[in-house]
Amino acid sequence: MGLAAVAVVAISAFVSPAQAAPDAARLAAAQEAQERGAEMFAYDQAAWHATDKFRADMAAAGKQGAGAGLALNGYVVEPQDGARLLVSFYGEVGGRLVARARYRVAENRDVEGGLLAEGEDAVLSPVALRMIAARDLAMHRMQQPGHGLCSKSPANTLVLPPRADGVIPAYVMTSTVNAKEFPAGGHYRFDIALDGTLKSERGFTNSCFPIAIGKRKDRTEAVFMTHLLDSQPTEIHAFVSRNIPFPLIVIIVSNGEIWSSSNGDIAFVSDVSALK
Repeated sequence: MGLAAVAVVAISAFVSPAQAAPDAARLAAAQEAQERGAEMFAYDQAAWHATDKFRADMAAAGKQGAGAGLALNGYVVEPQDGARLLVSFYGEVGGRLVARARYRVAENRDVEGGLLAEGEDAVLSPVALRMIAARDLAMHRMQQPGHGLCSKSPANTLVLPPRADGVIPAYVMTSTVNAKEFPAGGHYRFDIALDGTLKSERGFTNSCFPIAIGKRKDRTEAVFMTHLLDSQPTEIHAFVSRNIPFPLIVIIVSNGEIWSSSNGDIAFVSDVSALK
């Protein structure tokens, strides 16, 4: 029996006996989680690469500090034409939020754009303004008890555009402290309704779960984690697995099932008893 099987057998003592294979509803939920995780990763990557370009443009313009001369409040990522994403760095001018720099990020992560010159169109779209408001509400909710992060570094916020029903998902996530570790715990989702109020919220774990990444030469084949709050993996599992160099094996406590999430792809593997 391999080391992976030994690990699963040890964990099986703490999970419920497996039932039948996943039904159509849970398979559909896993597929939706996979697609949401891919979307989250695309928006996160767009923000990252646009920020790098923005900092370079600021330095080239001789500006010091994150928002010197630009009255910056933050950034927002929204869909544009085709598969490109539009990243706008915005600030408050005359009592309203306006864009101060804009970047278009392609699927291959090519970045076009720059600081806006005086007189250029700086109006933020209605969708962008709703997404900014959703982020602000999510951050306000994070100040309430029961919303702890798993690192001391500032939270990573990730806001997706409105769904078909108008709801905006706003994620507040534990950020990485160093490149050798990625947090699988300490992440939250706040669903903001069309009228700007909080529709629902959830956490994804009951504890912190830092994943040591190390280097590929350490021969790590996979990392195992149990999951208590759902009967199949979530978008957080899909997102996390896109940020680590090996598969994430998720063992569902309520039903004893084993799922894998490898580079964002979620698949049912088997149940714990099959590996005994």
